[in-house]
Amino acid sequence: MPESATGVALNTIEVRFTGGMLALNRLLMTLQNKRMPVAGFTLGSDSDGMRATILLDCPPESALRYTALISALEDVREAGPAETIEVALIETSRDWRELAEQWGVEAHEDDGTVVASGEPDKVEAFLAAVGVEDAVRVGPLARPKSGGGI
Repeated sequence: MPESATGVALNTIEVRFTGGMLALNRLLMTLQNKRMPVAGFTLGSDSDGMRATILLDCPPESALRYTALISALEDVREAGPAETIEVALIETSRDWRELAEQWGVEAHEDDGTVVASGEPDKVEAFLAAVGVEDAVRVGPLARPKSGGGI
């Protein structure tokens, strides 16, 4: 997960939109033209349309103002704060179960590959402790905040 340049915790927002590449271009131009402090950007799509996870390097109040600007775009269906999780697929010869519990990481094994997920800093500490032989990090993903959000 990218580190904050300002010393403020990164704020994650998730944006769901329709309209394809033209809508994506509008979103990217808005991020650029409003000089939003983007620390990370992940794009995905599903049957409901496109989804962008944006990590903003700014205080929460500023992140809410940027979210309001983004939600006003014509192709945006939903925009709001989200929790950030990280997912990693790893191979290791060590026993990872105790370390996953110690670091507060959800993990399970599937066909020899350990799938670990949790808060980015906890996943980072888990990976350092377990002694990873091979890893694929999916990176920060958004999950709507409980009790609101998207």
